[in-house]
Amino acid sequence: MSTTVSPPDDVKFPEPVPGARTLCRLLMLLTCRLRVIGKENIPNEQFILTVNHLSYFDVPAVASQLSRESWIAAFTAKKYKGTWLEPFFHLGSPVWIEQDSPDRQALAHAIKLIKKGHNFGLAPEGHRSRTASLQTGREGAAFIINRTNVQVLPVAVYGTEKILKHPRPKVHIVFGKPYRLPEGRAKGPELTDYTHRIMCAIAALMPESYHGAYTNHPLLEEMAAVVRPDSL
Repeated sequence: MSTTVSPPDDVKFPEPVPGARTLCRLLMLLTCRLRVIGKENIPNEQFILTVNHLSYFDVPAVASQLSRESWIAAFTAKKYKGTWLEPFFHLGSPVWIEQDSPDRQALAHAIKLIKKGHNFGLAPEGHRSRTASLQTGREGAAFIINRTNVQVLPVAVYGTEKILKHPRPKVHIVFGKPYRLPEGRAKGPELTDYTHRIMCAIAALMPESYHGAYTNHPLLEEMAAVVRPDSL
C-alpha cells in the first residue's frame, strides 16, 4: 500500500489579504530604497519563481513587483502559523510546509496548484541565510520543477537583510531571463545537478559577495549566459 499522502482534489489557490500588493509596495517604500532590474523578464505565461532567502522582507519585496496576473503562491514554514508573524505571510499566498522533514503533502499540494495553471514561488535554500550569502540548495525545488515542466523565473533579492538595521538601505531585486530544465523524469544525480543549476542562475544575478556556497561554481558562468538580463 502506498504511503504517499495526496491533497484533496479541490485544492484552491490561497488568496492573499485584500490590497496585498499595495501594502507590500508601501512597506518597501517606508523601509528601503528599492532598485528593480529586469522586470520585463516576468513572463506572460505560467512560471515557477525561484529566489534566494535573506530576510522576512524578501516576501513583500518580490510581491511588490508582481501584477495580479503574475501573482504566486509560495511555501511558508508551518512554525509561523498561529504566531504574530502569520499575518505578515498572508501578504503573499502561503502554502504551509514542514521545513525540517520531508513534507510530501505540501509538495503534492504545490504540484497540484501548478498543474492547475497557477504560478508558484520557491526558495530552494529552504531557510533564511544566516550569513547574508547563498546556502546550498535543497532538491525539493528541482523535484517540483521537474515534475511540472514549467519555465523557471530566477530572481535575486539582496539588501533586505539590512532593513530595520540601517535607515532605508538600498535593496535590489533582479529578475533574470526565464529558462527551462531538461524534460524527463529526473532523480538522484540529475536532481542534484538541476539544484545546482537553479542556485547558480540566482547567483548569476547577485554580486559575488553574496555567492556563498556557489562562489566559483563551475555552472555559474553557464547559467549567467542564460539568465542575466540585458540591463544588468
